[in-house]
Amino acid sequence: MRILALALLVALSAPAVAQEQQAGNEASTKAAETFQKLIDQCDNVDALTLRARIRLLISRTTPDAAKEAQTLLDQGFAACGKGDMDTAITTLNTALEVADAGTTEVFEGGNDATSAAAAPQATQTAATDDDKGAWWQFWKN
Repeated sequence: MRILALALLVALSAPAVAQEQQAGNEASTKAAETFQKLIDQCDNVDALTLRARIRLLISRTTPDAAKEAQTLLDQGFAACGKGDMDTAITTLNTALEVADAGTTEVFEGGNDATSAAAAPQATQTAATDDDKGAWWQFWKN
């Protein structure tokens, strides 16, 4: 009886969840409108590709790099809208480099000194493990 009641409850709640998520109806229309606005502003495929790459990196980069990359992205698309493709692509490539450098800083800990300091420690640990033998080679100890 409990199983039947649970199945009925699940069956009745499924349409409500689908309506709440709007199952792609309105969201798909808004995505198409947003993309159409981008194409209207700049229809160069290279610029649109660079924009997508920059937007992916902006969410992962440092706040300062994100701000600078967003400013360069806006300037690049403004130049593309005016028809100055050389300036647009150059500016967008610069924005990509800024965002990429900020992302590298975030994921590598900020500077090379930290990485260099960690390297000798890893070498020392490896040498210690070699002296003792691997854990599965217990008969060597």
